[in-house]
Amino acid sequence: MKKGEFVISVALAALVMTMFIMAQQHWQTPTFKAVAQHAEAYLLNHAKASDGLPQLSGYDVARVYPLNYGLRAVLYRSKVVTLGFSPGRLIIYNRADQPLYAHDTLEGARDNWTAIYDFAGRHGMPVAGGRPGPLYLRDINGDGKTEMIIGQYSGGDRCCTTLTVLEVNAHGLEPIAHIQGLNGWPFDGLEVRRLGHDRTWQLIVHRPVTTACGSRSDAADVISIYAYGNGKYSNQTPKFSTYLDGVLREDLARWAREKFPPISLLQSLAALYAELGQPDRAKKFFAQNLPHFVPQLQQQGLDPNACLSDVNHLVDTLAKPPA
Repeated sequence: MKKGEFVISVALAALVMTMFIMAQQHWQTPTFKAVAQHAEAYLLNHAKASDGLPQLSGYDVARVYPLNYGLRAVLYRSKVVTLGFSPGRLIIYNRADQPLYAHDTLEGARDNWTAIYDFAGRHGMPVAGGRPGPLYLRDINGDGKTEMIIGQYSGGDRCCTTLTVLEVNAHGLEPIAHIQGLNGWPFDGLEVRRLGHDRTWQLIVHRPVTTACGSRSDAADVISIYAYGNGKYSNQTPKFSTYLDGVLREDLARWAREKFPPISLLQSLAALYAELGQPDRAKKFFAQNLPHFVPQLQQQGLDPNACLSDVNHLVDTLAKPPA
């Protein structure tokens, strides 16, 4: 075998091994094992653009996020576009351009549907010309390590965003939360706030829950609060009743103030009562105010009784402690 043919054979063997590893992992978890790192590094780093970014065959670079500790995240978008969508991949590299974390995404043909939360921005998104610059890493769980939050929007009628929280530690990048179903564009349905007096930050998640009372625009805004404990973020909504009670008071004031409040607000109020451990009050409040919306429901071809039954089911579900 000639020297050139031998080199090509070795390269093809490395590529086959890489594709096998990718198929097994589906690009879902951090690649901590040395074999996986070297195989992926071969595929991703065999070519670099003039700006020094690792190139991915068949993909363009859509965005670059400069992170601390010599890390950088690169969002790639496939050159193949179907029905306005395009496959993507978010890859986080170390100083040596070795991939530490990789994840499949779905991107718009023109817009990026994947983003990294900017703690210095507004609603997690950078503000043009804002000061200070973007802040993508922050210790939000109070353990002295920094975290980053990735938001992946599903696009179109699928409506929602999935969050992944990654912790930067000595081993690389470790997922400590995976939260699905957030409302809207990457961080529309997320608030990162301190609700207590310690150093930890909570993730306030807003999910649209549709019922037989209407479309997604009529959905209830269901709030869940994720707090850190035992090495991960989990749904601990019942522990934050003071916060929920404040939201309830604000929504009740809006209900009383508006001449024609939307049915989405009525459903959201029922959900809040349920999460505060008052399912009977939730059902009563909803039933008493539903008649105002009966003409609207009937005009849309919706059954008011089905609407009432569906909301009662939602109330019963929310009144149970989160799993």
